[in-house]
Amino acid sequence: MPNKSRWIAGIVWLASFAGASCSSGRPKIAPDTAAIVNQSEIKISEVEKVFQNRVKQASQTPVAEEAATLKLNILNQLIMDEILMGHASKENLTASEAEVNAKFTDFKKNYSEEKFQQFLKDQGMTVGDIRRELLKNATIEKLYNKEITSKISVAEAEIRDYFSKNRANYNLPERWHVMHILVTPWPDPQINNAKNDDAKTDEAARQKVQNLLQRILSGEDFATIARDYSEDSSTAPIGGDLRLLSAEQLDALDPNSLFAKAVRNLKTGETFRSVIVTKYGYHIVKLQEKEAAGQHDLTDPRVQSEVRQAIFARKEALLKAAFLEMARNEATVRNLLAERILTDMGSSASVSALR
Repeated sequence: MPNKSRWIAGIVWLASFAGASCSSGRPKIAPDTAAIVNQSEIKISEVEKVFQNRVKQASQTPVAEEAATLKLNILNQLIMDEILMGHASKENLTASEAEVNAKFTDFKKNYSEEKFQQFLKDQGMTVGDIRRELLKNATIEKLYNKEITSKISVAEAEIRDYFSKNRANYNLPERWHVMHILVTPWPDPQINNAKNDDAKTDEAARQKVQNLLQRILSGEDFATIARDYSEDSSTAPIGGDLRLLSAEQLDALDPNSLFAKAVRNLKTGETFRSVIVTKYGYHIVKLQEKEAAGQHDLTDPRVQSEVRQAIFARKEALLKAAFLEMARNEATVRNLLAERILTDMGSSASVSALR
């Protein structure tokens, strides 16, 4: 069965919902201690919980050495998160309960209550796990904003210099700004539209997509319908926006369908008046904008925006790397999981300590 989220991008996974447990004073090292970070302990069970969620998403079960490497990588991320949470706490940047409540409400709105409970069961999590992860993410984001984002500026001279060196990158082919709604004839346990609406059979899918097409042709807003009902998990939250696509990208989406042909024949702002069938399911397609081929200059606001963002992202990556190194240098870390792996490998050429 084709996976609808592979239409444009892979599924965005929830990577982890584990947090380091803190205790007063110096933590005692126990058999289930994975690491000590300053005055906090990270347990092997926390690493294992994230590991099991990652393995569920993998195409095959990792062998022992691969599993050990993945667990070390997970632990390193948990260690870094704990270090950053400590920094945020010192600077009074910890996210408030109100901020966490808002993020939790925003997260949960993508699920009916039944599907939310099923999600918790499938992931082996509790509401508390989710709230702790949201607290961590919001807190670290506030720390990054203060220490990194707020310190970045992009001068006009930098924009001109970047463009002059990368001018050829803006000599672009013809492109189409496409929006679409996808309805699939099979159930999706992770549906991601505002109405949590999912057609589970071919008959239901055909009826649904025809109804949505008639609503759009009658004047209802395409993006709103897409957010409410599209079953493409990657584009439904952004109104079905596939963004600018070149001819090559259009053809790559589904080479043997009418999708690309329909897009090319549409006028700006027009919705194709028939449902398009591809291996992914049933589509409703709208052409938002058509961009002519040719050289684009800095007089184009979109080019200016893209250049500014490219420079900003480059600076952000550098500052974040430097900040993380500095934070790690200032922390006291003991990685006991790594110590056990080295000891176990040295004595038995295996990684039984991780089993």
